[in-house]
Amino acid sequence: MIDYDYYGDTIRWFLGVVVDNNDPIKLDRVKVRIHGIHTEDTLAIPDADLPWAQVCIPVTEDGSSGLGGNSRLKNRAQVFGIFLDGKDSQLPLVLGSIPKIETTRNDVNEPTGDNQLTLDGNTNIEKAFNFFISPIGGSFTPQQACGMIGNFCVESGASANGGDINPLAKSGFQDENSFGIAQWNPAKAAGERFKQLVNYSARIGLNYNTIEAQLRFVKFELETSAFLGLGQLRKAETVEEATIVFQDKYERPNKALAHTKQRIAFAQETFNKLGIGSIEEDAI
Repeated sequence: MIDYDYYGDTIRWFLGVVVDNNDPIKLDRVKVRIHGIHTEDTLAIPDADLPWAQVCIPVTEDGSSGLGGNSRLKNRAQVFGIFLDGKDSQLPLVLGSIPKIETTRNDVNEPTGDNQLTLDGNTNIEKAFNFFISPIGGSFTPQQACGMIGNFCVESGASANGGDINPLAKSGFQDENSFGIAQWNPAKAAGERFKQLVNYSARIGLNYNTIEAQLRFVKFELETSAFLGLGQLRKAETVEEATIVFQDKYERPNKALAHTKQRIAFAQETFNKLGIGSIEEDAI
């Protein structure tokens, strides 16, 4: 509803992306994730909590009692507008859209099932390490790669899997149903990350329960969702720092159940077992 006490004295513009065009009252309103106001982190600000934005239509349309054309805005459309309540910024009005070229997430230099990479290593931990330090895996430092692996060890229950990360691991918590080396959660409130894993794997021609698909999905999520901490991970210089960054930004466990020390221990053990740790110590 328009706030008629607002007279436009403090206009505030916005630019954002449509995330929901299914208006329950059929007025063609949309929900917009607005740059600079709403974080990309759908866990911090779920799409369901965003306000509905009214959408302008041409004056050639009736604009009343359900008559006339609709806006036809699609999800992922880039839009601009103003707030009808000024600095309170709770009543967005979409004035128009800005055309863009929508690239698919396959465009992140991902080989398909017809061009699968070969993961080197005798264990899943070795395969993960060699993947992440390679150019196709992101060219992470050994410390950063081991920080990620330390998290996977705790998340997938390496202690119960011969000390190796387990792509078939299922959550031990009742009704959570998280899955894989990173325990991707299927819940909508958690961003439906398990569903994204399944869909991504299908796009590249792999089964989602394979170590290759899951490692590539980790890299994909990091590169396409800034809030998952790629920037901070790239800056990490030690095994411990990388482990904590990946835990806090990517895994986001319940703090009471995080087992941070165990994650660091697994990460450091991996660093040492692969020979990198002993080399670094000899150089000191």
